[in-house]
Amino acid sequence: MSIFSGKAAAVRVMLLKNLRLKLISIAFAFALWFFVAGQSPTELGIMVPLGYKGMPKDMVMTSAPFGEVEVRVTGPRFLLNNIEQGKVMVELDLGAAREGLSVVRILPKDINVPMGVKVARVVPSSVEVRLERLADVELPVRVRLSGRPAAGYRVSGVDVRPKKVMARAFARYASDKDAIFTRPVDVNGLANSVDRSVGLDAPENEFVNVSDYNVRVRVTITGER
Repeated sequence: MSIFSGKAAAVRVMLLKNLRLKLISIAFAFALWFFVAGQSPTELGIMVPLGYKGMPKDMVMTSAPFGEVEVRVTGPRFLLNNIEQGKVMVELDLGAAREGLSVVRILPKDINVPMGVKVARVVPSSVEVRLERLADVELPVRVRLSGRPAAGYRVSGVDVRPKKVMARAFARYASDKDAIFTRPVDVNGLANSVDRSVGLDAPENEFVNVSDYNVRVRVTITGER
């Protein structure tokens, strides 16, 4: 055996010695590297739906942006990779909002993110919201007629049920309301009395809701004497 072959054999023995421990050490080193890489802070941008909560009971929102905002979050890479976008949402609390136009800041507390993840910034960082005050009013129902009965006939009576309805209206209109009208009841050419279900004329820009959107109207038609 030559001196070179003897040295090669010695080297081979050294390499094979404790091979299992050496492989475990290499695997552990790789696992540690991946773990450290996964723990290193990184930043991610996600599009998050914008929602609202805590609306005062006597207020209604008449203008506000909806859709999505961009949320930049930081945290370990493995946590950011597992974020489910559908479960992250911005919910702005309007409990302290006032009547009129308000600028509401979007704060980290308004965004639910997984533990270990932090909100770095939001784009936009604020939104404009307009609230209007509401008022509950009781209004008498008045029937609006259109047209004229047939020749020789006239409207001798109009009855409506219910005679009054409860309505929730915008406060700026409520003080000027002394009645709510029906949609026009056409009596043109009629020679007989009619009994109909008629809708109320409650514009959305004035009323939020009405206790009865339809009323019964009876129009009595009689011959002229």
